[in-house]
Amino acid sequence: MALNLTKGSSSQLSLNRFCVGLGWDVNKDASSNHDFDLDVAAFMIGKNKKVLGDAYVVFYNSDLRVRPDNLSQIVNASEWGTDNKEMRHKSRPVDPELSVIGSIDDEDGVTSEDGDDETMDIDLSRVRPDVEEIIITVSIYDYESRRQNFGQVERAYVRIFKPENAAEGQEDYRYDLTEDFSACTAVEFCRIYRHNGGWELQALGEGLRGGLNELVGKYI
Repeated sequence: MALNLTKGSSSQLSLNRFCVGLGWDVNKDASSNHDFDLDVAAFMIGKNKKVLGDAYVVFYNSDLRVRPDNLSQIVNASEWGTDNKEMRHKSRPVDPELSVIGSIDDEDGVTSEDGDDETMDIDLSRVRPDVEEIIITVSIYDYESRRQNFGQVERAYVRIFKPENAAEGQEDYRYDLTEDFSACTAVEFCRIYRHNGGWELQALGEGLRGGLNELVGKYI
């Protein structure tokens, strides 16, 4: 049975390798002529509360990639040999140590209609020793021109589960967002941080109004 977290609560992580699944539904009453494209990102933070460098923001447009059929081989986006859109649909972003492997970019939510909308794989044993915390976020792509916000999203959640349990739907931790983010265009879902020689998970649920750019300005 999963441990259900509440906003602000923390729990010790007993897993080294796990998946982070994030899901949401678009409110049926939401009026928009565009697809609703939400993107998951991981900010790998040092002691100064900033990312260690550009390579430690793992998101849909990262330069470092891995192919889904070869997660151990990093490919630079400049060597991909195809356009940016195809690269994002056929590869996953990653940090240099392969400790955080991000999600394939799902532009409309159709890919994962009945499950997690985007998924990350994390291996804490590979995380650089100077990374103090990993902040998992979700932002709305092109929210200004599409006039979209999280008020059009419902049943948002983040869950952590073992890779071998992915098919069975079993999970170890779950955090359901019940806050009102109607004016927000990005949400900090949770943070994974070092504590007393181990790692802990804290549910955040912090909304921002400036999308991915505000997150970048906060942590870079």
